[in-house]
Amino acid sequence: MAYPELGFSSVKVQILEAIMTDEVENLPSAEGKKLPEFALNDDGTCVLRLVSGEMISNAFGGTSIEFATERAYNCLQLAGSKTTDVDDGNRALGIAIEIKPRDAVESLLATQMAATHTAMMRFSMLLANAQTTPQLEFLERAVNKLARTFTAQMEALRKHRNGGNQTVTVQHVSVADGGQAIVGNVQAGGKHEK
Repeated sequence: MAYPELGFSSVKVQILEAIMTDEVENLPSAEGKKLPEFALNDDGTCVLRLVSGEMISNAFGGTSIEFATERAYNCLQLAGSKTTDVDDGNRALGIAIEIKPRDAVESLLATQMAATHTAMMRFSMLLANAQTTPQLEFLERAVNKLARTFTAQMEALRKHRNGGNQTVTVQHVSVADGGQAIVGNVQAGGKHEK
């Protein structure tokens, strides 16, 4: 897979054999599972380190290895073009993976959510250090728009996962003296028989 130049000498996918336990043990993990990560080799080559090709596929909802690798590469692009930004690429990759996409649509949305969150955090940092009123106004609008976009993306993910259905659970009910309450599943609508 060919990738455009990012300031790295090249980007490669490196599949680590399970036999190489010393390298596999150094990969980051969440809940005991080994996760994909970007790393720099001594020659400046950026590699996507995996225990197996299936690892990246599973991390992005069981999609093809090529599709999932492309999503991981998108996360690296979020980091910028400096070789020191591999950690930022890993943070964005971590966000996308922790959303636990279940299919290709969720993988795309997870990558977009990682991009939105990363940009929002960068603009928030700039906002905290803004010196002039125009800077403050511009950055405040940018952070606000990104926060609203992230919220809309979360809602889109929820709708996609739930098929658009929304469930409401009532946790507390008060019944006054002489009142009546029904406990159980109540469905509104339907035809009444006479």
